[in-house]
Amino acid sequence: MNNQSMNHIESPRTGLLPLVLAAMLLIAGCAGLPAADQAPALRAPQTSDFSPGNDGRWPVASWWTEFNDPQLEALVNQALRNSPSMAVVQARITQANAQAHGVSANAGVNLAADASVTRELYSANSFYPAPIAGSTLNDGSVALNFSYDVDWWGRNRDLLTAALGRSAAAEAEAAGAAASLSAAVANAYFQWQTMNARIQLQDKIEVQRKRLVELEARRVKTGLTAGDSLTPLQADAALPRQTRVQLETQRDQLYYQIKSLVGGEHFPENLHAQTLPLAEGGLPVNLPLDLLARRADIAAARDRVQASLQEVEAARAEFYPDLNLSAFIGFTSLSMPSLFHGDSRTQGVTPALHLPLFDAGRLRANLESNRAEVELAVAQYDQTVQTAVGEVNDAAVKLKGAQHEHTSLATQIAARQRELVSAQRRVYTGLADGRDLARDQLNLLALNDQELVRQQRALSAQIELTKALGGGYQDTGASAKNKTTQITDTEILHEQP
Repeated sequence: MNNQSMNHIESPRTGLLPLVLAAMLLIAGCAGLPAADQAPALRAPQTSDFSPGNDGRWPVASWWTEFNDPQLEALVNQALRNSPSMAVVQARITQANAQAHGVSANAGVNLAADASVTRELYSANSFYPAPIAGSTLNDGSVALNFSYDVDWWGRNRDLLTAALGRSAAAEAEAAGAAASLSAAVANAYFQWQTMNARIQLQDKIEVQRKRLVELEARRVKTGLTAGDSLTPLQADAALPRQTRVQLETQRDQLYYQIKSLVGGEHFPENLHAQTLPLAEGGLPVNLPLDLLARRADIAAARDRVQASLQEVEAARAEFYPDLNLSAFIGFTSLSMPSLFHGDSRTQGVTPALHLPLFDAGRLRANLESNRAEVELAVAQYDQTVQTAVGEVNDAAVKLKGAQHEHTSLATQIAARQRELVSAQRRVYTGLADGRDLARDQLNLLALNDQELVRQQRALSAQIELTKALGGGYQDTGASAKNKTTQITDTEILHEQP
């Protein structure tokens, strides 16, 4: 066989060699890619986790308006607009959105126009020939630069999804902060109203205590009783004044607490005393499932889990080869007058292939770090759900106990009112000198004071339950059940031994 025939036979093999080498490089670039495992399932509360009772309903977004107290409505609305804590969470939302926009801007097509002019003295002893050597020239360049990240394996897409998930988590955290703030304002406001009502009761108690002292003093003066009987009555007459001072101190503390929550410059000059509303509420139906979509902190924790899963997938995509494309077209010249001449045109195309051949250690460390973030996010989610269940049960039990206590107190108050009517009749007919009437009035006032304390505890429990049930928040992105299923079915990276 002659040499020409041999060359003709060997040429195809020689042409296949670059393809074989490229295939080997691609295989090597993908070598060591970790396998994917299923994501851990997230904790879901069960019906048995909650205390019995399903006669309540989910709170509305502006739940504080249902108390029909314009003063309270104004305070809560001002707090939500002006509180520094809300400004902080709003800044976090802005920061998270900016990060998402930054990730989005790095993906896909990038097009930029660049122009420059350089006045330069070229060395006479450089590689430039005359007449450039030793001359001072203006070097001009105008170019349109194009680049495109192909993103074959979805890394940029995963990073963008993760950034959007963290942005959604920041928004959910803002809703949770708003719910906490509104609950704190309402709770402090009703405590302040309770202090006002109790102070008024102490004034009435003081009047009756002094009335007893006066009646007893008359009996001592007429010799109907010994003088030492006045001492304990006089001591009791001083007690309401001491209690009043304590209640005023608590009221002032609550006033400045509300002022701090609302914001000093927006706080009204005077708060007016109002009658305490009756506390209502209970656990709503479908509590275990709906709670996942009604609690802002659970929604935020779930969004962080999803974001962490996407970041794991982005880290996994880094094990694959990466292909990018860049190109440019423009004009460049050492003489400015000829910059835009046709023979000054320049253009080029640069495909770039990145193969992570000897970088497995760094990539694997990055992958392990992201997998650890997933485990942490899942643990925090489970802890958030557990905390939510505990808060719901604690508030529901408190509210139920305060509501049941009302029955006993109402019975006692009704009985004392009947005794008071009977004492009034005896005084009117001359069968009593008024001491029994004053004592019955004191007993009734004491029960009324207990009822005020009970009402405040019931309102506080109702507000706590409202907050525990999400404070009117509702995840509009998707149902909690669907999101939980989506996370459970998502594959995350886990290296097989």
